[in-house]
Amino acid sequence: MAQFIMLIVAIIIGKLVWDILNDYRQKMQPSGPFPGQKKRRTGNGEVIDISNAWINMDDLPYRKRDFLMSGKELSLYNLFSTVLENSSYAAFPRVNLEDVVTVALEADNRTEYFNRIKNRYVDILICEKHEMKPVLIIIGEGQGEPRKKQQILEDRFVRSAADAAGIKYLPINMNNLPDYEQLLTLLRNSDLNV
Repeated sequence: MAQFIMLIVAIIIGKLVWDILNDYRQKMQPSGPFPGQKKRRTGNGEVIDISNAWINMDDLPYRKRDFLMSGKELSLYNLFSTVLENSSYAAFPRVNLEDVVTVALEADNRTEYFNRIKNRYVDILICEKHEMKPVLIIIGEGQGEPRKKQQILEDRFVRSAADAAGIKYLPINMNNLPDYEQLLTLLRNSDLNV
């Protein structure tokens, strides 16, 4: 019985020494906990919003854009709007990719995949009018200057994301827009009933 009591006393003393050493190490390291230890959140403090503290809310530097789309983009949108006018489809310009596709709930690295679609957009999205179901993504290619490698990679990513989500895509040459009949043929070849 005496040995059992001595064991309990030794465990208590060991725990006290361990806590004192950890406390001392944390005080000696101003940058935070020692390597390998996760930083603990302290308390249930109130969240303070300082996001507007550094800006003058009376004179924000925002201005309205003169135009939402370039001349070629507007021509492309008007062409699609005209072709789809009496159909069960509607065209929407410059739609964020994250509004069209989503990341599967069971996906590993979900946040990383979401961040890849977050700041990208499609030139035109064709949806069914009644349910607003996305059916076709339009990607405008060749807008004037030679395309940069980054733009080529982004377009390829948008195509791959559309394929993975089961949405068809249609590349359109912005320097040589199709006429009404050619666009009708392209849309019908993409399984749209127009």
